Amino acid sequence: MTGRTIHVRSTKYDGSPHWEFDSSFVLEEGPLLITLNFTGEELQTSDGPWTNPYHTRNHFWSDRWYNVMRLERPDGGGLERWYCNITTPTQRDGDRIQYVDLDLDVHVPPKGEPEILDEDEFLENSARMSYPPEVIAHARNAVDELLALAKDAQFPFEERSA
Repeated sequence: MTGRTIHVRSTKYDGSPHWEFDSSFVLEEGPLLITLNFTGEELQTSDGPWTNPYHTRNHFWSDRWYNVMRLERPDGGGLERWYCNITTPTQRDGDRIQYVDLDLDVHVPPKGEPEILDEDEFLENSARMSYPPEVIAHARNAVDELLALAKDAQFPFEERSA
């Protein structure tokens, strides 16, 4: 049912809290779950509360090693960017979802080149938290997949132009 609350929780690889928030259900199609958050909503982070400055369409997959947040300007100004988190596949239990954030991120602007973020954090935490080689490989492959999808303007980046 559209609009019902989905509780989203992410941790770091060692189990420490990262993000936690409620989101509104939009669509579930196979392994894809889409939720929505609005400007002004408060989300909990490991650093304390954070107020969302965007209307955000969240794309979570149970079979992909990333999720994608489509960020819209609240003033009707359109698409700001896509923010992609490299994560474990999303686990779902009823109206609760959970995943592990693996530190790497990809910023995809509406025009221009995508940017890989937090490489240093990924390298530091993968050593400190002992990411297994297969997790590191999945993370690297997820970055490559996101870059290819963005380059080809494939879902969820269909509105993108070079």
